[in-house]
Amino acid sequence: MEAEKWKNWLDLTKQYAAESFWKEVFNQSEQPFSGNEKVGETISNLINETKIKGLFPRCDMFEEEDQLYIQAELPGISREDVVVSLRDQELVIQGNYSTLKPRLQYYLKERSDRSFEKSIKLPVKVNKQKISSSLNNGLLTIMFPIIKEEDAVPIHIEISPSPIPNEVHNQE
Repeated sequence: MEAEKWKNWLDLTKQYAAESFWKEVFNQSEQPFSGNEKVGETISNLINETKIKGLFPRCDMFEEEDQLYIQAELPGISREDVVVSLRDQELVIQGNYSTLKPRLQYYLKERSDRSFEKSIKLPVKVNKQKISSSLNNGLLTIMFPIIKEEDAVPIHIEISPSPIPNEVHNQE
């Protein structure tokens, strides 16, 4: 999992290292930056287009009393804007984060609108029929009852002689 985080980080740095990225940010394709361009708006559009996966929302995963918990920070996001699903042993949190109000004149805009998707591989087996969740004060909490695997019990298996003659085995 650590290698995947590094891969995501390297992909992100490659994107920002591209010369065209900085030209678009400062709108310098033909003329120098005059200060009249809306840099924040340009950055917001670039982030929307790239849809950075896995970096947002920030999450914690922990176990307590036979329950697996995942908590995700979703400030300012309503329940209708979030979709949570479980695919095999992987939790997927996706949605839209929208802060732009079209009729306002912004003097500072640091929170960008974006779509997000985060996948988290569950480290244990869970009871899919008894999952519960809540969204309170911008914190999404998902609770999974853990299915305890039975302790391994040795089983005696009788090994019988092969019905195939030894000559067939030796020809391979």
